[in-house]
Amino acid sequence: MSLAFELDVSRTTIRTVIEGLEKKGIIKRDSQGKRVVRAPQKQDYYDISSAASSKEEEVQRYFLSMINSGKLLPGDRFSELELAKQSGCNTVTVREFLVKFSRFGLIEKPPRGQWQMVEFDEDFAGELIEFRKVLEMRALVKLMSRDEGHPVWDELRDILSAHKEVKKSFDKRYREVPDLDARLHTAIQSGANNRFIKQFFEVVSFVCHYHYQWKKEGEKERFWVALNEHIDLLVAILAQDVASAVQALEVHLDSAERTLLACATSVNQESEQP
Repeated sequence: MSLAFELDVSRTTIRTVIEGLEKKGIIKRDSQGKRVVRAPQKQDYYDISSAASSKEEEVQRYFLSMINSGKLLPGDRFSELELAKQSGCNTVTVREFLVKFSRFGLIEKPPRGQWQMVEFDEDFAGELIEFRKVLEMRALVKLMSRDEGHPVWDELRDILSAHKEVKKSFDKRYREVPDLDARLHTAIQSGANNRFIKQFFEVVSFVCHYHYQWKKEGEKERFWVALNEHIDLLVAILAQDVASAVQALEVHLDSAERTLLACATSVNQESEQP
C-alpha cells in the first residue's frame, strides 16, 4: 500500500484505520475503490496522547513476549523496521521505545548497526534480584490487605487451578510454567495498585526471564520446583496467612536468585573457553 510507505507504518495498521473510517461512515468502498464521503467531525478524532502511549505499550508487550518465548535470545540482532512490522507499529514509536529501554543496559546499538541483545553480567543480576525482592515483598503485603471483593482474588484462584492442572500432566505441559509464573507475579504486583511498582516490575520480570534463556540445562527440573513453590505461595495467599505467604515468596525468590546467578556463571565460563 502506498499509504503504508508514505506514513512509515505497517499495512496492518493502514487496514485497521481504513476499517475504522468505514465504520464511522467517513469513507466508502465501491467498484472504483475507496472514496471519502464526508468530512470528519470532532467526535471522530482520536486522543493522540493516549494513542501514542498505547502504541508504545504495544511495542513493549510484543518485545517482551519475543524474549519470554525464546524467539529473541542473547546475542541476537534485530532492526527497528523488523520490530515495527512484527508489532504493527511505526518505526518512530519502536525507536522511541528502544532508546528508552536501552538505559537498562540490556540492548545496545552500535553506530550504523542493528540493535543487539547484550552480554550477561553477574553484578547486574545480583542487584536486580535484590531490587525484585523489595518490590514484590511490598506488593505482597499490600495485596494481602485487599478486601474480599477485589477482583485479584478471583484471578489468584484461577491461577492456582491452572497450576494444579499443569502439575497433573507436567511431562507434557511443563513449558507452560513460565506463563503461569508471569500471571502469578503480575497478579501480586497488580494487587498493590501502584503505578511505579507496575512499571519497574515489568522491567525486572523481563530481565529475569531474559537471562534464563542462557541456561536450558535442567530447565524441566527448575520448572517443577517453581511450580510447587507457586502452589505453596498461592495457597498461603488465598488462606490469608500473611506470615506463610511472605515466607513462601521469600523461598521462591531465593530459588529465582540461584537460577539467575547460575545462568550468569554458566555464561561467563563459556565466554572464557578458547
